Amino acid sequence: MRRASIRVHLLVRRLAPLGLAVGALALASFAGAQDSSSPPDGLVVERVRLPRAPRVAAGDRILTVVRVDLARYRLAVLSSLRDGPPRPLDRWVADHHLAGGINAGMFLPNRRPVGTLVDRGEVLSDRNPGRFDGIIGWDPRGRAGPIAAGGAGCPAGRAGILGRYASAVQGFRMMVDCQGRARPWPTRRIYSAAAFGRDADGRAVFLHTRTPYPMGVLNEMLVELRLGIRGLVYMEGGPEASLVVRDGPHQITEMGSWEDGFWENDGNDRLWDLPTVIGFQRR
Repeated sequence: MRRASIRVHLLVRRLAPLGLAVGALALASFAGAQDSSSPPDGLVVERVRLPRAPRVAAGDRILTVVRVDLARYRLAVLSSLRDGPPRPLDRWVADHHLAGGINAGMFLPNRRPVGTLVDRGEVLSDRNPGRFDGIIGWDPRGRAGPIAAGGAGCPAGRAGILGRYASAVQGFRMMVDCQGRARPWPTRRIYSAAAFGRDADGRAVFLHTRTPYPMGVLNEMLVELRLGIRGLVYMEGGPEASLVVRDGPHQITEMGSWEDGFWENDGNDRLWDLPTVIGFQRR
């Protein structure tokens, strides 16, 4: 059970197309009552009620959003290709003294990344699947911003991001593009989801929902909620979708469950082993 002494914002939004009043419950920061645009510790945790009911009774219908100021934290790639065996995300975080982390994309049966993965110039995977259309870059070369998205609906593509950033992770699809627009999805399958991207203030964004939705519907809700996302890429779904934060008063453990055709229940109660993660730690 999550416990926090934090202020609660009740945001009532009217969805004009549906004519419904929807409450969005956003818990701004476990550090206290601070404006989320300028947190004193560089980390914001938000808990937002998703406005549309899911097709199945699973999860709590809450979206967890973690925003990380990269002036105060650095991003880190950890992989079983070089950093020890696969393990649950909370163990990756503890073993490598991280403040938190999320899935670093999907992986093959041999545990290698499906898409491109580069860590400070070291190429851990140069794969470039044809259906993968989103990439996030950080550790800028030259005068680029601290983090950027590339792919569908963004000015830069994979090559542009890899040219401007020393670290990058490629994901299956862009969920919200660089203009803040919801991207379409190729299927109506439902699953829990973990995603990674950036917001309009140039912060890294880690996002998780246990409640399963078609990704096209989730993408639309992310825009309806006006979260200020400017480039968000799908990392993983189902029971393997994980998000962990262990940073002082910020204590988050999110695990997925439902995945159509694989894990069609809400019974998962553990973090699954992951071969590769994107973490963040204080500078």
